[in-house]
Amino acid sequence: MRALVTLLAALTVYADLGERAVARVSWDDAPCGIVGLEPRPTRVLMIGDSNFYGALGHRLDFGFRARGYDVFLRGKPSSGLARPEFFDWFEEARRLIAQTRPDAIVVMLGANDVQRITWPRLSKKVFFKDEQDWRTAYEARVRTFMRMLAEGGREVFYLSPTNRGWDKARRAVSKVRDIQERVAAGLPRVHWVDMFPFSSDANGAWLHFGVGDDGEKVWYRMPDRIHLTKSGGELIGARVLRYLAQFGV
Repeated sequence: MRALVTLLAALTVYADLGERAVARVSWDDAPCGIVGLEPRPTRVLMIGDSNFYGALGHRLDFGFRARGYDVFLRGKPSSGLARPEFFDWFEEARRLIAQTRPDAIVVMLGANDVQRITWPRLSKKVFFKDEQDWRTAYEARVRTFMRMLAEGGREVFYLSPTNRGWDKARRAVSKVRDIQERVAAGLPRVHWVDMFPFSSDANGAWLHFGVGDDGEKVWYRMPDRIHLTKSGGELIGARVLRYLAQFGV
């Protein structure tokens, strides 16, 4: 898989980041796979928050299995890296890696990290409003986590939070996205995937609804303007699978 990722490193679906770039994305133009390359059996570990616990995770699980992979899915709602006293992804990820021995790990965490950062043995709490201190603390935690996942030659695909319908929430997760992207860029075998293009409409706004084959409106988000409905998970999951196929996953 590493050779395939190296070969395809120059291929991107979009040229830059941010909401202006989102409007230029045409995910339909992304190749479904690389012709002439034989797939090999691969163990894929999926870990994440409520997105992976819900419709998106199950759509990706189904898609990977359809490609012949062994898939292990673990989703924990409301979880992230900021509050390990609530749920410790470091400990859980180590346990799952030892249990499943994956070749690739697909992660979706960060949406619930827009809050104070704590640690069970850390007396100091770093609050989200303390801009620079929070960024420094969160960047260090993300870097440690990404490095741990990639140990032993595993390929890691780290999915950002999705676009959302509230300006305040969008600005908050954009801080997380920026840090994830910067950290992943400096680590071998770690590939950051911006979920904003896949969860936005043609104008770059959050993907809210569409029109089904029967002409009826199809809702892609729950009333909170963040979580995906089953239809939203199906659509966005298909887009993500199409993108990841470039990397042989």
